[in-house]
Amino acid sequence: AGEFNPQDIANVLWALAVMGDEFDASFDVLLNRMAARVLELRDQATEVEKCQLHQWILSCELGLASGASLPTGVARVKQEMGEACLQAFSRQATHESQLLRDDVAAALRSTGLEVEIEEEYCDARSGYNIDVLVRRRSAAGGTGGAKS
Repeated sequence: AGEFNPQDIANVLWALAVMGDEFDASFDVLLNRMAARVLELRDQATEVEKCQLHQWILSCELGLASGASLPTGVARVKQEMGEACLQAFSRQATHESQLLRDDVAAALRSTGLEVEIEEEYCDARSGYNIDVLVRRRSAAGGTGGAKS
């Protein structure tokens, strides 16, 4: 981990997050070393790498068993870089994705389905932007469950 650049670190951490429950106690040692390297290189991290780190932190949080705490390395990265990573993730919308979102929303509206469509929905807890949030209309005129 000592020679890895920020992109190397982001790639490895993402792979570890995806395979995290496949590892034993040595996984924690590797994770802590990688997290220490992330913190060493925090000033060099690009917006894309911060986005990947946000997704890694979030995947670790979502994968926790009830009542469990984040591994030490993940908790340190979240504490020291979490807000910057969340902000980078929230800014990531591109022109191309906006065009696609507009096309999808227009297609959904043209179907005549009994749904309400909200574009650019942002989930406050995770920072995830949902391009098009679709809610079923209830019989009383309100909205039911959301689909994306």
